Amino acid sequence: MQAGTTSVTLLFAAVSLFPLRAPAQQAEPQTENMMSKDMMAQHRMMMTQHQEMGKLIDQLLQGVSALENEKDPVRLKKELAEHAGLLRELQNKFRQNSAMMETEQTSEHSLMMQRGEKTMGFSQTETTHHFFSKKDGGVIQVEANDPKDTRNRDMIRTHLAHIAQAFAAGDFSSPLGVHGKVPDGVPVMERLKGDIRYTFEPTPQGGRVVITTANPEALEAIHQFLRFQVREHRTGDAVN
Repeated sequence: MQAGTTSVTLLFAAVSLFPLRAPAQQAEPQTENMMSKDMMAQHRMMMTQHQEMGKLIDQLLQGVSALENEKDPVRLKKELAEHAGLLRELQNKFRQNSAMMETEQTSEHSLMMQRGEKTMGFSQTETTHHFFSKKDGGVIQVEANDPKDTRNRDMIRTHLAHIAQAFAAGDFSSPLGVHGKVPDGVPVMERLKGDIRYTFEPTPQGGRVVITTANPEALEAIHQFLRFQVREHRTGDAVN
């Protein structure tokens, strides 16, 4: 029975890894006009794969008791072989789904970059976004990659000056247009707009919007908003 116990332990270890990744496969709902037909088809395929993996996990878990209680070495060997086959099938589907996820995420990011360029008015590949948190708020900063790129620099400044005024008025239509969804923290930032200050400051290669507040609820919303931006723009900035 040592082999059976060891295999059951490995089975639980393998299955326990799945839920850590599964939520990421449930992409947030998007309207059809924001997704290409290829992306929609791939998304449906991913969800089908996800359901199939769930069924395989159910099969594997249902067989655990039988493995633990099996006394006949011959039957145990046969059942272990069947479970090994299910595990290999699960692993294969998991790898396929992971590859499709990466492709979908790349496509979604590319679409966001296109929307960003249209909404902000400057190149998303020739500029760099950064989002920093502060004890009393945070900073949205964008700069041209090339110090000699005065065109993008000036357009960044125009955009961020507008953003500071719009956010202060509770208007977050710009980030909604870029991301195709309401960013985290925005509902609270809209409600508490009177408690938040937005200040535009030029930088040598672009500009920044400094966000400050003395309201704890508004501060948490600001940090949620900045974390959202870091994820969406893939800046790698550390935000509290």
